Amino acid sequence: MTMINVANISKVDLNLLVVFQCLMNERSVTRTAAMLNVTQGAVSSSLKRLRAQLRDDLFVRSGAGMVPTRRALELAPRITEALGTVSAILSGQSQFAAETTHRIFKIALSDDIEACLSPMLINESRARHLSVSFAFHQTNSVLWKNALSDPDIDLVICGEPKGCGSHHSSKVLFSSSYSCLYDGARLNIKSPITRDEYLSHDHVRISYDGRRGFVDDLLEAEGIARKVSASFTHFSGAIASLVYCDAIATIPSFAASAYARIARLTVSPPPITVPSFRVFMVWNVSKNEDVQNAWLRNFIFETTRELQYGQTHADAVALADVGNNASPPSGKKKRL
Repeated sequence: MTMINVANISKVDLNLLVVFQCLMNERSVTRTAAMLNVTQGAVSSSLKRLRAQLRDDLFVRSGAGMVPTRRALELAPRITEALGTVSAILSGQSQFAAETTHRIFKIALSDDIEACLSPMLINESRARHLSVSFAFHQTNSVLWKNALSDPDIDLVICGEPKGCGSHHSSKVLFSSSYSCLYDGARLNIKSPITRDEYLSHDHVRISYDGRRGFVDDLLEAEGIARKVSASFTHFSGAIASLVYCDAIATIPSFAASAYARIARLTVSPPPITVPSFRVFMVWNVSKNEDVQNAWLRNFIFETTRELQYGQTHADAVALADVGNNASPPSGKKKRL
């Protein structure tokens, strides 16, 4: 039987954990206050008490909102689980037993995110000896609402979802920028790629409509036309072309790392200034209190923790010499 320090718990206002959970989800004092129907001052006061009790800043104000500290990210899954248990008890719902329940969770996401996250979720489930499984469906930051309109879809994962409304809940999973991906041996280019090498070779473009991307805009602003040999609406086709053709792709860093492992390609920091963006988890508000959906959200958030710590780009750079023995150097998602 687990021993609980009742005296220790009695000293804590458990409502503070609710404030913590809302701040973690919303990353905003204003939105947290609105969600809890209290003043912003009350939220700030609760955060001050939390900081004192947990001896950490927990959330740091920035241009992107209230950014959680490493300590807050470590605590988040445990607090989510604890609040989920309390909520289930009060609502009369039973806890979700992922170790014994053969539940198939249906997740809609784009294929670049799928290449990175699906192995992580599968491996983590196996490591925990869970009985759940996953079905991955295709969507993107433009079409994600269509996916969520299907009642069988549990949630969506996409970059900077467009048009989130009051009937949607969302949570930032991690941030990313972009990397170059190419066959270093085929092109005889090591990492890091130079600007001259980048501009002199053909490129493949990946975008929702197969037309323009931010790289075209950046180069044309300098009077340079990018040499695009092909455009794709999905990453998988573009990756196949990198294996068999002389071309370079500029794609999200987490995807570059994943595809480099799969196809033994070379990853390099881009020789141009590129934007950053955030990857979100989005679900219908109606599923906020659903025990199984809450478990899935917590599982995904906890499993992607290393990406929240910004490890993706470091991993991508570490893989930059895959296939060519090169020595690597020690905003918003847009079309490529």
